[in-house]
Amino acid sequence: SFRKEQKGSALTNVRDFVLGMNDGLVEILGAVTGLSAAYAGNPLLVAVSGLVVGVAGALSMGIGAFISVRSQRQIDAGTRARMEILFAVSPQRAVAEYRERLQDSGLPDDVAGEVAERVGTRQEALARLLFRDSNENEWRSALFTGGAYLFGVAFPVLPYFLADSSRQALFGSIGFAGLALALVGGMIALVSGISLRGKIMEMLVSGFSAAGLAYLFGHLMQALFGVDV
Repeated sequence: SFRKEQKGSALTNVRDFVLGMNDGLVEILGAVTGLSAAYAGNPLLVAVSGLVVGVAGALSMGIGAFISVRSQRQIDAGTRARMEILFAVSPQRAVAEYRERLQDSGLPDDVAGEVAERVGTRQEALARLLFRDSNENEWRSALFTGGAYLFGVAFPVLPYFLADSSRQALFGSIGFAGLALALVGGMIALVSGISLRGKIMEMLVSGFSAAGLAYLFGHLMQALFGVDV
């Protein structure tokens, strides 16, 4: 129905936004944290570098989402075309394939056989049962994912445009990113129905762990190559 399609589309948009924003937050927080250790006296360089990496990441995420959704639509269309040919040539074979899919899903053989027999060779009924029409749009998915990634990038990068040193900006970056990670965790928890506190803690621990490791790596690169700007 129209309402179900609208609900499915909204959930898909939320999924794309949450995934994109989370990736932008964690990846760029790690990047600017590591760069802060190497370029402690040049926050603008860290900001511009983080922004460049963020734009490249947003394009990559958007293109990846576009290709993924379009490829799935093409696979579904090819499978549907094959089944339509099978319906026309051998309706009984189509019923047998439906029974096999029911068995693969975990239904007992006798139950799968009974359901397949009741459906019979009615093409429209079998088509609805064998295929789930996807209302995902590759352009919309790409825009939501890439745009959300850029939105996530803004939180850890913005303080570096305002601070006098990278170490000062780092505190603001961690604070902004922490708020955004908590927001993303809350959105995931509300959509999936899991523990709000547990998901927020999971997001904060994973994001800050990545940032901490990146900061240590930045110090290592500074020590190895003598970089200090």
